[in-house]
Amino acid sequence: AFFFCISSAKDGVSELIPCEPSDGICNGAVYEFCNWLIILAVFFAALPALNAESDVISKFSKGDVDAAADHMEFVADNIIGTGHVVVKYKDIDIRCDKAILNMTTKDVETIGNVVFIRRTEGSSEIERWELEELQKEPNTKITVNGYINKPSGRRMLLVTTLKEDAVWKGERAAGNLGTGVFDLGNFKGKYDNFYYLGGNAEREPSGDILIKDATLSTCEYLFEDHDHYSMTASRVKLSPAEGGGDIAKKGVADSTRYNVWAYNCTFWIGSVPVFWVPVLYKANEENGFGWQIQAGEDSNWGYYIRTKKTVTLTENPEIKASLLADYFSERGPGAGLKFKMRTEKSYSEAFVYGMTDKDPDNTDKDPDNLDRTPSARFNIPKERYDAYLSSLFHLTPSLDLRGRIESISDINFLHDFFKERYDNDPQPATYVNADYQFDKFIVSGTIRPRINDFFSEVERLPELRLDIPRQELFKNIYYQGETTIGHFKMNWRQYDEARTTGNLIDPRDYDATRFDTLHMLYYPFKLDWLNIVPRSGLRLTYYSGTSKGEITPSDLNTMFGVDNHGQGTQAGYVVNYDNDGAEKWRFIYEGGIEANTKIYRTWNNTKNAFWNLDGIRHVIVPYVNYNFIPSPSLDRDKIYYFDDIDRITKQNFVRLGVKNRFETRQGGWENQAIYKWMSLENYFDYHFSREKKVDGNKFPSLGDFGTIFEFTPFSGFSSRSDMLIDSNDLNIVKYSTSFSYDITKRWQVSAAYNYQDNYDQRSVYSMGSGLTDITAGSSFLRRFSKSQNVSFTLDFPIRESTRGEFEVAYDLNDKDKLLTEGRLKLVQNLHCWEVALEYRRKTRRTNTGNKEYKDNIMLMLYLTAAPGVTIQAKRGRTTEGESDDPSSSSSN
Repeated sequence: AFFFCISSAKDGVSELIPCEPSDGICNGAVYEFCNWLIILAVFFAALPALNAESDVISKFSKGDVDAAADHMEFVADNIIGTGHVVVKYKDIDIRCDKAILNMTTKDVETIGNVVFIRRTEGSSEIERWELEELQKEPNTKITVNGYINKPSGRRMLLVTTLKEDAVWKGERAAGNLGTGVFDLGNFKGKYDNFYYLGGNAEREPSGDILIKDATLSTCEYLFEDHDHYSMTASRVKLSPAEGGGDIAKKGVADSTRYNVWAYNCTFWIGSVPVFWVPVLYKANEENGFGWQIQAGEDSNWGYYIRTKKTVTLTENPEIKASLLADYFSERGPGAGLKFKMRTEKSYSEAFVYGMTDKDPDNTDKDPDNLDRTPSARFNIPKERYDAYLSSLFHLTPSLDLRGRIESISDINFLHDFFKERYDNDPQPATYVNADYQFDKFIVSGTIRPRINDFFSEVERLPELRLDIPRQELFKNIYYQGETTIGHFKMNWRQYDEARTTGNLIDPRDYDATRFDTLHMLYYPFKLDWLNIVPRSGLRLTYYSGTSKGEITPSDLNTMFGVDNHGQGTQAGYVVNYDNDGAEKWRFIYEGGIEANTKIYRTWNNTKNAFWNLDGIRHVIVPYVNYNFIPSPSLDRDKIYYFDDIDRITKQNFVRLGVKNRFETRQGGWENQAIYKWMSLENYFDYHFSREKKVDGNKFPSLGDFGTIFEFTPFSGFSSRSDMLIDSNDLNIVKYSTSFSYDITKRWQVSAAYNYQDNYDQRSVYSMGSGLTDITAGSSFLRRFSKSQNVSFTLDFPIRESTRGEFEVAYDLNDKDKLLTEGRLKLVQNLHCWEVALEYRRKTRRTNTGNKEYKDNIMLMLYLTAAPGVTIQAKRGRTTEGESDDPSSSSSN
């Protein structure tokens, strides 16, 4: 047995010490009784304190706050931690030397090496090369938990990731975890792509963070005092996107998105000040401060600088405004504004840009511009502009309203100053359209006027449309229809100068009110293994005016050739429609039958990890489609041409084809889906009637043989090949093939080859059946000229911080296999900067047979964390090679 005695007090606190019975206080059994009596008295005296500490521990374990430290004390509702303190709340870790945390109010005070860290956790199935890319990311902890074998045999790594970003550092912070209100003291933090230092900072109840005497940069070396570039500001305000913040998330707030206002700003490169601005704004979704700067030298513009500054005016509705300010040494200054507004049910854009061009004819006369589109018979004004307004409104779940209006000063403006827009849409349309979707039909209305008279346009003023998708009327009888009525006007472009060749006549405008209605009936049935779908339909079209004189396909082709701005010839003999014909009705009947069947076989045990195969199902669908349209009641040569409806002529052909699909399973056992691995379609047409060509000769009965092949075995690889063979002489008249393969994140390759011969293609048309078509364009105007080109691109790594991009394109139709475009780009990563050096050459053959070269060398600098912030320097020159024609002068 142990015996205890009460000793003298130390620092005012008595303590129990072991003692012996010989000490004289008590002896024998009395000693033992006294000993236990004292122990019980001490235990019950300390019990309230133990209960209080247990209550704090209970609150701590049941709440959403977690804490750990080398040493922890519990005083009432407070936890006092010292030494390697970690406080976790939601996705935020607070790390410091000492912290006092109230578990009831969630007030916290942190002292010494305070760091706020945001944690982002995730798990995924990845391949080994993806793991290597993940391991390069800073502040990301990766745990490989094992691997999984897909049913195809492909082995995937199972990993969990924990990304930790230090959003703030300092020596002291005090505030409340629940509200997020904090006094942050000296500021050191990262928000979005920017790192911040500040003399003093505080977080307001709104979630705004105010930083005084701030320095910011996208370079994390700012925290180590040797940043490559930075910006200083007397005051910076960080405002969370929608009311949240780095600590408290409310509603739909995004804790990683901040709007930034910076005042009294100076930009620095190293320790050298570059320029000063009074105020800057960065929207939450932008990488940089909304600035885009491009500078260089161009043969069309001279030395130039183009700038764009974007600000977010309001967030709900989201309204953005962009100011464009440019200067071109050869052309003069230009300026513009762009507005974007987005709401839950609408989106609108408005844009205006203008300039006084010192050299508006530069596009035509400058031989350095290999991409020019000659204005030919147009006078280009000095006052040049572009203005448009476009909107989309989702008014109800069934009603949509969309529209666009655009006015341009001249035909070359977009090409000269907004080449990317020109390449995507060289002739912007003006229109207003409304669609209402009923349960079984769709009603729409369209107004499409011509605003710019240098464009050719089929105006619809207006057009009303009713579309009825295929649906069952009676038992096994299906109906499909469409009806339109509108006033159509063909407005040919209005040239400033008259033709100088040919018969000196331009195409003349014409117009008519047209009513068109189509009604198709289908009766599908099955004969054992054979699916049969007969169809029959009638089209009725009314024209308020027609032409008394005939316009042949050759005449119509000449109109479009003369009108084809920049590419067509003026030498054609134009014959125009007259307006002497009376109103006319046109009846068109179609009858046809389609039959197909499905044959398939499955190999469930076929597996291949590389091709991601988990079983194969081969589906074969042979089909035959016969279509018959007798000669319409009104010949097409006497009615105005607006679209394909007006060019329908006699059709009597049969198409024989077969579709092959190779399908496989992809995904795990729980989310398995059927995936089209490869497909192949072949078809052949035979015509029972012989249509005339554009030149007046007749097509043979044998039609074209077409092949379409698609191969997409797995994500990152795709390929397609199209081939069209003239069945009469077995010549390939059209062939194209392309593929792209992302070998890894850094190795990417793609290639394309296109070939086209001189040929006319006859129409294959049906009003009530879909037909595969390799060539694009009108069903009734197809004349193709010879061309052949090939292109190849490669993105490749050179070393860890260096990569390259290589691209070439050849015109194989040229006798010298002309290199039309070549490009080599080298990119060097310099931590938070990237430097790119690019060399580009364009080549073309002139009318005299000479070769023209345009060489450009560009040096580009941009921020890796803010790729929208770019500085470019470009230098270009043009040279002309010797002629390949011995009759031309060498002085050229």
